[in-house]
Amino acid sequence: MKTLIKVSGATVRYLDQLVFDGLEFDWQEGQHWAIVGDSGKQLTAFLDTLLGRTMVTRGSIIRPFAAAYQKEQEEKGEVHSFRDLIAVVSQQYPFKNKSNLQNFYYQQRFNSMEAEEALTLSAYLSNVEAKVNGFWDLERVLERMRLKDLADKSLIKLSNGETRRLAIAAALMKHPKILLLDQPLTGLDVQTRAQFDQILQEIIQSGIHVILSTHSNEIPASITHVGILKDKKIEAIFRREDWKATTSEEETMESFDEKMLQRLLQPSVGQGQDEMIRLEKVTIRYAGNTILDRVDWIVLAGEKWQLKGPNGAGKSTLLSLILGENPQAYANDIWLFGRKRGTGESIWDIKKQIGFVAPELSRFFPPNQTCIKVVLSGLFDTMGLFKKVTEAQEKLAMDWLALFRMAGNSQKLLKQVSLEEQRFVLLARALIKQPKLLVLDEASQGMDEFQRALFKKTVDQVCAYTGLSLIYVSHYKEDIPSCVDRVFELG
Repeated sequence: MKTLIKVSGATVRYLDQLVFDGLEFDWQEGQHWAIVGDSGKQLTAFLDTLLGRTMVTRGSIIRPFAAAYQKEQEEKGEVHSFRDLIAVVSQQYPFKNKSNLQNFYYQQRFNSMEAEEALTLSAYLSNVEAKVNGFWDLERVLERMRLKDLADKSLIKLSNGETRRLAIAAALMKHPKILLLDQPLTGLDVQTRAQFDQILQEIIQSGIHVILSTHSNEIPASITHVGILKDKKIEAIFRREDWKATTSEEETMESFDEKMLQRLLQPSVGQGQDEMIRLEKVTIRYAGNTILDRVDWIVLAGEKWQLKGPNGAGKSTLLSLILGENPQAYANDIWLFGRKRGTGESIWDIKKQIGFVAPELSRFFPPNQTCIKVVLSGLFDTMGLFKKVTEAQEKLAMDWLALFRMAGNSQKLLKQVSLEEQRFVLLARALIKQPKLLVLDEASQGMDEFQRALFKKTVDQVCAYTGLSLIYVSHYKEDIPSCVDRVFELG
C-alpha cells in the first residue's frame, strides 16, 4: 500500500507547549482513522500536525499523497501546497460578512435587517474555492447534509448543529484527497448522528481518505483503524473490529476544589414559587417561516430543566428571547424575573440575572481579550472588558480562573487557549456575577470525555451549593447533569 502521510520520531510544539515527543504515525492508502485520547487539546494538535500548523522541532513529516499534484503544479508555474488537497472541519467557524470582515456581534443573529450583512448558506458554499475537480457539487452537499431547506438562510442565523453540517459541506466542496474532522459529531442532533456513518461511507466512496478525532464510544463503522493518543505519542493502534470502547469513571474522577467553589458561590439565590420565566403562546417568524409556534413555558426559581429538540427546532431562538437578545420579544407575552418584556426594563436588568455559556460565544469577543478580561466582562454583561476594574474584582476573577486550574492562562488571549479551556473561562464568566439563572447551551461541546464529565460534575456542584435555576441544552444524554429533573422539548 502507498503511504499518504508518515510521521517519524517527531517532537511537536503547539500553543507554546510540548504536545508530542517521539510521535510515530503511518497513514496508508485505504485506511480511515479515528483518533481518541484523554485530552481534547492533544487531539486537535494531532490533526493540526498533519495539516502542518504545529512546530516540528525534531523528526520529520512527509506527505506523499500530494507529491504528484505538487509536481504538476510546479511544472505549470502555479503556486501550490499540499494543503490544497486537505479539507478541515474544525470546531471553530470563522464566517465573515459580505464585506469579508469578521465583525459580527452576538445580538446581530436575531435582527432581521442586520442579518442580511451575512451571506446565505448557498452563497457561502458557492464561494468555496477548490483547487481540483471532484464529486461533491453544491446540489450534492445540500442534499446529503440536509441543508436544502436552509439554502437561503443567513449564516449567523444557523443553529449550532446546522453550522456543523455546513462546515462539513464546505469541506467536501473543496474536493479534498484527505478530510480532517475534529470532533465531527459534537453539536449534531440524534437524527444526524445516526446518519453520520452513512454520510461518512459516501464520503469515503467518493475517493476521500478520512481521519477524525472523536470519543472512544463514538467510532463509526466505516473507520478501519483506531489510534490512542497518550503520553505525547500514539500509544496503541487497533483495527476497528478489534476496538472496544472504554468510558471514564466519574466516581473516581478528581473534581475541582469543592471548598473553594463553595466559597465563591452564594449559598442561595432564591427558591420557591418565584417565576424566572413565563412564556405564553410565544410565536416567532422570520421571512415567512415559523420558528416557534404558540410556545408556553414556565420556569420557577430553583428548577433545573433540559431544553431539547432537533437541530433547527428553535432552541437558539427560544434562548435568545430568555437572554433578552431577540427584538421579537416585545411582540409576545414574555415575563422574565417577574416583569413583562416591554414595560420599561432594560436589557441590562435582564442580563445581570443570567449566566450564559455557549460554544459560539468565544467567536464574538474582540481578538485582544485575555482570559481574565473575558471572565471580568461577566460582571458587566459585555462581550469583552472595556472599563477599569477594582482590585477586588480582579482578585475575584483570578480566584475563578484558579478554581478551574486556569490561573497560568490569565494573561493569554482567549483564542490562544484550547477550546476545552475556553469553555471553563466562559463558565467562570457566567458564574462570577452570581446569576439567578444559568443557561448552558451545548456548553461542554468540543471537550474530551474526561473534561465533559468534569464539566457535568461541576454544574451539579454549583446547583447543589446554590438555589439558581438551570436550563441545559445538549444532544447527549450522558452530558445532562444529575440535578436536571425536568424536560422541555421543541418539536
